[in-house]
Amino acid sequence: MTADPSASAEELARRGYVILRGILDAGEVARARDLCAGYLAGSGSQEMLTSAFLADEFLAGIVLRERVVSAVRELLGEEHPVLYPNCTARKNVYVPWHVDATFVGPTAGYVWEPGFAHVQCGLYLQDNDPVAGGGIDAVRASHLMSFDGYGTTEPEFDIAARTVGESDLRERVDTRAGDVVVWNARLMHTSTPVLREAGREKFGVFFSYARPHVRDNHRFLSQIAVDSMRTMNGVSRLIPRLAEIARMRYPESFPAWFAKEAADAAVQIATL
Repeated sequence: MTADPSASAEELARRGYVILRGILDAGEVARARDLCAGYLAGSGSQEMLTSAFLADEFLAGIVLRERVVSAVRELLGEEHPVLYPNCTARKNVYVPWHVDATFVGPTAGYVWEPGFAHVQCGLYLQDNDPVAGGGIDAVRASHLMSFDGYGTTEPEFDIAARTVGESDLRERVDTRAGDVVVWNARLMHTSTPVLREAGREKFGVFFSYARPHVRDNHRFLSQIAVDSMRTMNGVSRLIPRLAEIARMRYPESFPAWFAKEAADAAVQIATL
């Protein structure tokens, strides 16, 4: 994070993302990677259920670290930010250009209202190397662009990806292992492509904060519930992590220590 917190808020508004440097030190990065490798021991891409993530005090504690919460307060302009149960760790997940599905489409016009404020946070456990990947690329200031005038473009953003996604607005987000990148929910982003295999697994820890706004908080969680069932080629399937989030209730679905630390940090937790 920059020395002047207000500059970071200004950069988030201007660029669409900011980087919080060194949230984990080298030893903590190694510990987090070992934990993620243990939990996500299968092959291919994987992600943890929120319940499994919250059960690990070290991983879950990252979400409530003082530097993280202080930065979120400044970036959202809110003393009592809301944390969603949208917390997970992922292994080897690579996603093409997109804006997260919850924030686009015909039901998501509210994300363009002046009071809307939601940030997605990703802590990457490897450097974002320009050749080996390891983090995300973003379209600078795309959170200010509504491609059809009011944010109702389909989540894939195929046309936009072929234009601004390959323009000089594209940036590799320069994160190092242990940094957190915080981005506006409307920001167009993609996994940094792997041009050459580096013989390492990609790990990241992800969570979401927002302003306390009953309607917007409920809309976000309701859309997660809707998205938990996806139909492709006529076949419907349940997305376990999203389905679990829709079932969670506060405080009974959360470890007692986590609920206490959230309360001590003046962080609210929203569930359906």
